[in-house]
Order: sequence, then structure tokens, then C-alpha cells
Amino acid sequence: MVHGQRRHLLITLLALLPGRALFAATTTRKQRRTAARFNVPRVIQAAGASDRDRRIASACERGLGGARGAVVAMDPWTGRVAAVVNPAEALFRSYQPCSVFKIVVGIGGLTEGIITPETTYTCDKGCWMWPGHGAIDLRRALAVSCNPYFERVGEQLGYERVQHYAHLLGLGERSGINLSGETPGVVPAKVRPEAVGHLSSHAEGIQASAVQLGVLLSACVNGGIVFQPQVGTAAGFEPKERWRLPETTRMDGLREGFVGAVNEGSALPAFDPDVVVAGKTGTCAQLGWFASYAPADRPEIVIVVFLRRGSGHGAAAVAGHIYQDLFKPAGAPPAMVTAGTR
Repeated sequence: MVHGQRRHLLITLLALLPGRALFAATTTRKQRRTAARFNVPRVIQAAGASDRDRRIASACERGLGGARGAVVAMDPWTGRVAAVVNPAEALFRSYQPCSVFKIVVGIGGLTEGIITPETTYTCDKGCWMWPGHGAIDLRRALAVSCNPYFERVGEQLGYERVQHYAHLLGLGERSGINLSGETPGVVPAKVRPEAVGHLSSHAEGIQASAVQLGVLLSACVNGGIVFQPQVGTAAGFEPKERWRLPETTRMDGLREGFVGAVNEGSALPAFDPDVVVAGKTGTCAQLGWFASYAPADRPEIVIVVFLRRGSGHGAAAVAGHIYQDLFKPAGAPPAMVTAGTR
């Protein structure tokens, strides 16, 4: 490639390790289309990565295997991105986040006083489990990904407030990550009133990237800081805060729901008695998501798994393998998972 073409692409190679690269941020659609024609590294990681970061990248790459999808690993306390597997799927493109969007609706409902963690609704129809879940509260609704619960919360919020919390948690705009070709995703300007419920449970009309969902979940973990994610090394890293959620923002019950999803709900394939994982699955339109963190009681890492032609159940299984690789002693047997729901 000649120098003129490089200037035209506006993609500057900052650092390169075998199979891993860090690029300067460029954001136009034309640049993303042009970049896609060239060989984008399968795994993006900072030059000079520590042994631990290299282990994280390797575990994420092994966990995803040959599946079409992506994995993003970041530090929820700083926004530092340790690894991105398949940046074309994790960063350049956005997809319907499915039931992971229920986190946004839950935070909105709690903050606006529409629900408390103990508020119950009766799930008796219209759910993925045909008999319904019966009387169900926020923790259980998150754990089993109950659709009617979040449909009702979203309908009471109204789309204007749902949209507000989506933007507040970083959706619908670029995160500012120091990588080229980032998509802003989509948060619709308007939604018909009769469509708000389905949007609230399935994220119909919403599009987000794995990086954006990593930032969103990190804000839930760290107490409300929305970071600008950056690929970089731990040594000398300087976090960049985009903003903090208002002090009135409520997240009561979310952690219990995230832990419940892994221990007894939709993310059961990520369960391991030795590694307490927490997170939220998403399944819709043949897409699978699992936005997660571990250890649940003292989070060190956020991992977002996305699968094309997959399910939340499958994405949770991928994350489970990654966490076992990272946290279990060498030679320890993998956890046996025999059941799951969604």
C-alpha cells in the first residue's frame, strides 16, 4: 500500500505484536468500509501487554474458538480494555442487544420509582417460558430473563424515559475507544407507544456493540462511572471518565439478579462453584449475548461475549470457559453444566 493510500485510510498503526494491533481512532463510515477490506487482526491488544493481559486475550480467543462472534474484556474500575477478539463484530458493527437491554429498563424503573427490588408482577403469558413465571420480582426477572416484567416496566416508563436511560448508559453514540471504525449503534428518536413494551424486553430497534455493553455493565459494577474505554497497558494507565450517573440513580437488586442468572437462571452454563460469575444474557433474532463480570463479590474483569446465530445460553457457556481458564488453578476439572433455560 502506498503512502497516499495510507493517508486516505486515516488508520495509523500505533503498535503491533504478532496477531495483535492497536490503531488510532477514526470514525467515518467510509473509513470503516475501507478498513474492512484489509486484514484486521483477530485479537487487538496493546503493545507491551502484561503476562496477565496476554492470558486474558488467549483465554478469550480460546473460549470463542471458531464461533462467529466477538469477545471484549475490560477493567470495570478504569475502562481499560485488555483484549478485543474479532473487532469487526465487537466494534465495527452493532446488533440488537436483546435482553441485555433489560438492565437499562431496570435502572430506569428503579430510579424513577416505578419499581423497587421487591416489586412483583405476575408473568402468566407472553413469556419465552409458555406457562409464565408466576409472581416475580426484579431479582428473579433478571435471573430468568422474564419478558412481561420488563415490558410492563418499560410501558410505565414510556419511551422518552427509556431512551434517556439508554443514552445515560452510553448507548446510541460512540464510546470514544482508541480504535478505528467504531459504530455509534442505534437508539431510535421515536417509538410508537404500542411498541415500547417489546423494545423494553427485546431491544427491538436498538443496536449496540459489545464494547458499548462492556461500558454499560462496568457502570453497574463501579457505582455509576461511564468510562471512555481505552486499549492500553496497566502500567501508567490513566482512566478517562465520560460522565457519572446522577447520584439519584438506583441499581438496587441488579447484582442479585446477575448472580441469580448464573446460579439458577438463563446463564447457568457459566456456573462454576469455584468462580462466582454474574451477568445478563440476551437471546433474539438468532443472536446471543452474555455481559458478565467476575468474581461477583469483588469484580476484576468484565467480559462481553457476542455470538452470531447463537443464544444467551451459548454465550454464557463461552464466558464460563473463559473464566475457568483465568481463575481456576491449572489442572482443575471444568464445572459440569447439565441444564439451562435461555
